[in-house]
Amino acid sequence: MKKQLIAAAVAATMTSVAMADVSITGNSKFEYFNTETSTGSTNTTNTEVNLGIAGKNGDTSVVANLEFNTHDAASNTVSAMDIEDLYMTTKIGDVTVKAGNYASSTSALLGEIDEGGRSDNKVTLSGSNGGVSWYLGNSGSAGEGATQIDGNMFVGASMDVAGWKVQAKHNSPTVDSFGISGAVSGLGVRLETKKNDTANSDVTFGQLDYTVGDIALTYAFLDVDDTDSLVGETDSAIFAVENGGKASARDNMQISAKTSVAGNSVTVKSGSLDKGISATADLDYMQVAVSRPLASGATLAATYTDKDDSATTDTQILEIDLSVKF
Repeated sequence: MKKQLIAAAVAATMTSVAMADVSITGNSKFEYFNTETSTGSTNTTNTEVNLGIAGKNGDTSVVANLEFNTHDAASNTVSAMDIEDLYMTTKIGDVTVKAGNYASSTSALLGEIDEGGRSDNKVTLSGSNGGVSWYLGNSGSAGEGATQIDGNMFVGASMDVAGWKVQAKHNSPTVDSFGISGAVSGLGVRLETKKNDTANSDVTFGQLDYTVGDIALTYAFLDVDDTDSLVGETDSAIFAVENGGKASARDNMQISAKTSVAGNSVTVKSGSLDKGISATADLDYMQVAVSRPLASGATLAATYTDKDDSATTDTQILEIDLSVKF
């Protein structure tokens, strides 16, 4: 009996050790949408669950980020399961290696211009020497297949200059990007530009932040040489209405204010998307968002968006989210 107890204790210890470097994090939300136009209104819901699974052994980590969601209320089934990220990171000397399927965030260089660059067979090497952070890699290719070299290669670097972060990246044989961010006298500045060898194909993004009392003010813009094909981002962290998906859209200008009222976070955004409806019609929009953490650990949020839907029709969308992170 004692031997059995000892064996069970040892097995339990081994299980704990084996699981010590594995973590599961995630978030979930339930969304309700009420959409009104001059032709009527619709009500839809969506449930989304995101799971992040990470395993680590020394300096090597493996990450899998999964998304589950459903838009099909009739069948009450999960209509989509997406493996958003699947990659490994490790160290070779002072060089960090990241390989697999992953994307850059909207806070990265060109994050508010490009969609994020998620692709298969992606490899990035990075490090730091003499105060300069550098990276180079291969953006991979869609679907399975050998990692391509030539046109999919990229290289970039960043460094601090007098408190400002200066960045440069050679995205592809025809595209280069540059960025600078920092603050002066309380004014936050972020400025990025995408230079394309093709005529009339450049895009510039800018953001200015300033806080007055309890109110955080932001002015953001996209200066687009030509049509929306130059801006791929469709999940902006800044703009209430993105350029992505609008065939004739060009410049986007938005002002916003964020503050706290009685424990609620309140954000108001107002902007205009040049030629966002058609080659002769702009898309004006306004958005009010309110969120509040609940005692249960969840967060309740309501977002109201009023935007031009066509040259003669407005669309109003009320979105209510109940979300939690774990």
